[in-house]
Amino acid sequence: MVKLSCANLFFAGVAFLLVHPSQAAMTPNFSAKIFEMKDHSKQLFNYKSEVETTGSLKTYVNTVTDLNGDVLVVEKTVLSISADSETLLSFEQEQMQLGTHGRLELKDGKVFFSFTKDGKTKTDDEKAGADFIVTSTLVRHVQKNWDQISKGETVKVRLGVLDRQESVGFQFRKEATREIGGVPGMIVKMKPSSLIISALVNPLMFGFSLDGKRLLDLEGRTNVKVKIDGKFKDFDGYTVYSYP
Repeated sequence: MVKLSCANLFFAGVAFLLVHPSQAAMTPNFSAKIFEMKDHSKQLFNYKSEVETTGSLKTYVNTVTDLNGDVLVVEKTVLSISADSETLLSFEQEQMQLGTHGRLELKDGKVFFSFTKDGKTKTDDEKAGADFIVTSTLVRHVQKNWDQISKGETVKVRLGVLDRQESVGFQFRKEATREIGGVPGMIVKMKPSSLIISALVNPLMFGFSLDGKRLLDLEGRTNVKVKIDGKFKDFDGYTVYSYP
């Protein structure tokens, strides 16, 4: 019989709640395959996004699995919706590979962070402006500012980073137009605003359809890790998206 520690039970319970936010059935949003950056024929992970709308709330659950179907990362995003807008309320991530759980909540013009690792929780807060995003609202923010980006203008954001309990500055800018999987597209470059962060994180290249309505592929940092020499490391890969 396998014995579960209190920590394992905690993370298993959190993961279950993230994947099953309510009894209502979730519908597919998109799916993706994650490949090695240097070898686009070598798939390593699967990624799916599901969504449900209940009243004025919209909930997204994004899940990354390995090729055996084992869950590695689960993210849950809750938005308040109206006829003409969506407002981020909360975002959380369960990283099974690392045994960490992070959450942020926006309230009264501020963002409140919490991050749990090795049984210890750290918290912090800061002001949140209209340019505050998380990874799961990133694409919608680009689409919202598509006209400016298409014209070559730079769009700046503050990205909430759970394990740092703070936001980090990034900027989006048009990089090129080219064909993506046989479809006319535009490449949008996302890079850190800080030279220090730039030394740690390579720019991400988002390949959108030419009208900006769909993300087609992505080259760069993912939310999943790979094990190298017995330790989990950040993984920059090539992600290809498909839609129902």
